[in-house]
Amino acid sequence: MNLKLLKETLIAKKRLVLPIIFLLFINIVSFVYLTFYQEPRVASLQSSWFEKRQKSSQMSVLDAATIYAQGKRDLQTWHSRILSKNDFARMLGELFETASNNSLVVNNVTYKPTSMKEQGLLAYTIDFSVSGNYAGMKSFISDLMRSRQIILLDNLSLANASQTKEDVQLKLKLITYFRMEGP
Repeated sequence: MNLKLLKETLIAKKRLVLPIIFLLFINIVSFVYLTFYQEPRVASLQSSWFEKRQKSSQMSVLDAATIYAQGKRDLQTWHSRILSKNDFARMLGELFETASNNSLVVNNVTYKPTSMKEQGLLAYTIDFSVSGNYAGMKSFISDLMRSRQIILLDNLSLANASQTKEDVQLKLKLITYFRMEGP
C-alpha cells in the first residue's frame, strides 16, 4: 500500500519532484568531479608548492661572507647614485625640466644645505611649489621617484583654490644628497 501511495504522490506532484531529481543529479556530478578530479589536482599542486617553497628557503640561507659582500655591493651602488655637490644646479635644472614636461609651473623654490661631515655628504632640503592639473602632478611625482639621484619626498600637500577649475597647487619638500668632494 505504501508503494502505491508513493507512486500516486509522485505523479500528482510531478512539478515538484523533477527539480528535486535535477538538483540531486547536479549534486552527484559535483561530488564525483570534486572527489576524482579536483582533490587530486589540488593535492599535487600543494605538494609542488611546498617543494618549491622548501627549495627557495634553502637557497635564501646565506653565509655571513655572502651577506657582507652583497651589502658592500649595495653600498657601492648607493654611493654611485650620489652626485657631487657641483651637480646641484644640474639636478635643480632637471627638476624644473621634469615639471615643465608634465605641464606644471614651478613657484617659490628655496633650498637649504646641511653638512653631514661624518658621512662626507651634503643634504639639500628643497622646498617648492608647482601648479597645474592633477594628472600632471601625479606624473611629476612619479618621475621624481624614478630618478637615479636619491631624492626623498619628505612632505607633500595639495590644495585646490577653486571648485570649478582643475588647477591644483602642490607644495613639496624634498631632500637630496650630494658628495662634498668633487667628481
